[in-house]
Amino acid sequence: MILIISFLDNEHVRRVTRHLTMPYHVVDLAWFPSQMRMHAYAGPQADAFFLDLPDGQRLALDEVGAVWHRRIRSFTLDPALTDEVSRSFAWSECSEALDGLWHGMGCFWMNPPYADERALKKAYQHRLAGQVGLRVPDTLVTNGPDEARAFIEDHAATGVIRKAFRNIPQAPRATLKVGPDEMRLIDSVRFAPVIFQEYIPVALDLRVTVIDGEIFTTAFRSTPEYEVDYRSGIGSAEVTAYDLPDEIGEKLLEMMRRMELRFGAADFRLTPAGEHVFFEINPAGEYLFCADRTGQPIPEAIAAALERRARGYLGGV
Repeated sequence: MILIISFLDNEHVRRVTRHLTMPYHVVDLAWFPSQMRMHAYAGPQADAFFLDLPDGQRLALDEVGAVWHRRIRSFTLDPALTDEVSRSFAWSECSEALDGLWHGMGCFWMNPPYADERALKKAYQHRLAGQVGLRVPDTLVTNGPDEARAFIEDHAATGVIRKAFRNIPQAPRATLKVGPDEMRLIDSVRFAPVIFQEYIPVALDLRVTVIDGEIFTTAFRSTPEYEVDYRSGIGSAEVTAYDLPDEIGEKLLEMMRRMELRFGAADFRLTPAGEHVFFEINPAGEYLFCADRTGQPIPEAIAAALERRARGYLGGV
């Protein structure tokens, strides 16, 4: 059996499940704990993990050979818990209990939750990418205004991009070039760290989707107004499949191996001089905007990897 921890109205999940031939279940963590029950038995009398789903089905987690962990939703606590202390305690206990289930399941994960969380840390990514030999832009993560000014001055010839660590709905932040308006606000860096990177000139932007060692690369040739962040101009971009050089692919696979990622969507930029520059990797990145424009069989590859791994863990069932 394959377990998909995500949610039912996720189009990326639906497109993969069309290609699954093995039994599978989609589990939405928003069901927990109000609609879904978990049971972990241990001791001389029993050693088993179960999930009771809202539709009455009981899943024996020891029968799961592969888990796809993708873009989970938050728990839904019982509305009877009205005070903040009780809700915080219940949330913590739910998280600890499910983490214990996940860690105890002896199967293939795409990706392990702890690896997903660690992979979101940008400073960790940048250092690791450099260690495996990928070219990384000159980067500074700081909450020091003086360091920020010095970095921007040192890269005046190329320009500097500023980025947020994560975009949250309450406070979205665009990736943009640092200009006079940003420099007037540079002292506000002291409130929270900011990512500054040298601007990399663009010939092509590349999205590299890696699925259990298989690489699909998509190239985007955007109009000049999207030179900072190609994702804003995907609709008007020229999109084609791209042959990533083996040397770059091998370094990326080594980086993912060290990060314990079985799926990742990495962003690179090909410069006019022919250099491949690594920006970041998203452990749950989207891929349909690549597959739909190029015909690359990315959903099929995810389904095939899950089934191959599940059969391996379940003894060829």
